[in-house]
Amino acid sequence: MILSAALLVMLWGLAVARLPTIWRDATQRALTAAVVALAISRTAAFAVEHHWARAAVLQHLAALVAAYFLLRFLLLATGRGRRWHVASAGVVLALLVVAGGAVVLAPGLLDGPLTPGVAAYWVLLDCYVAVALMAGATVFWTIGAKLPARWSVAALRAIAAGAGLLALDASFRAVVTVLLGAGRTLDVAAMGPPAMVGQAAGGLLMVTGGAVTTYPRARAALAAYRSLVVLRPLWRAMRDAFPEVILFSPRRAIVELAGVDDVHLRLYRRVIEIRDGMLALRGYLDGTPDDPGPEGEARRIAEALRRRAEGAEPSGTTAGWAHVGPGMADEVAWLGRVSSAYRRLAKRPVSSPPAARTPRPSGSAR
Repeated sequence: MILSAALLVMLWGLAVARLPTIWRDATQRALTAAVVALAISRTAAFAVEHHWARAAVLQHLAALVAAYFLLRFLLLATGRGRRWHVASAGVVLALLVVAGGAVVLAPGLLDGPLTPGVAAYWVLLDCYVAVALMAGATVFWTIGAKLPARWSVAALRAIAAGAGLLALDASFRAVVTVLLGAGRTLDVAAMGPPAMVGQAAGGLLMVTGGAVTTYPRARAALAAYRSLVVLRPLWRAMRDAFPEVILFSPRRAIVELAGVDDVHLRLYRRVIEIRDGMLALRGYLDGTPDDPGPEGEARRIAEALRRRAEGAEPSGTTAGWAHVGPGMADEVAWLGRVSSAYRRLAKRPVSSPPAARTPRPSGSAR
């Protein structure tokens, strides 16, 4: 019970975290679809454990879909040919047709007598799931052996071990089905609880390994989102003063809310737009800064924006801004401190020295 609940929480968390990757490519879409289908299957299995028998159909069909997308992910990742994709899709389609007809015409597929046709269906289904999972275990174990970082090796081997456990479970169920179909007497009820524990343990290993592998990218994405928020006051001032520096439309910016790579591209673009605005603002600077820190830089920006708003003519000589390190991380860190200082200047009371106001939002999705 506790193991199954923990697996469900982690599985759905991983499924939600992977949703932005559907924008990337077919390989990532296949893996995300496999995770979502597995989450649906395990949720239905949890419902079956609590005597919601109708969920058994959803459990097994979702497991079939998860196995298909896992195999498709492996085929795409390893560069296998089109015939393998067609064969995999053909097996799944045949199983879905048989299962759909059996559920409609013969509802005893899941809990009725084990006829030769029903036994053949379950053996084929379990063998397909076992092959997909064992192929996944082999690929993840092989990739993990080539990685230098120990935590990456441990994470991929955990995924491989979980997939291997689930493959053994599917193979065992296929053997049991064959024996039952041959007329052997087995205590199926006694086999149920250990099998459920094995399934939950295998799924938990896969989910834990998958979560560990995505942690560095997730942490980097969260840091990029935070930098976007910190840079927004300064970027908004430049956007309203110089609309021509904006590189993409607000609609494109909404799309770039999703995906780890997209948010880094969006941050890179925001830094460029701020720098373009500051470049256009240089003609309104007055001398060299008294304070070389971020507060002094923010005051110079505010004063330059104020002079421009008052209609002052740009000077012929252009002063420069503070020198920043060569890397993008240096730019983001420095402009973030300047943006925070600029935001504090915009909140000064009216009696204080004049500063350029932070422009009101103009409806941009950024």
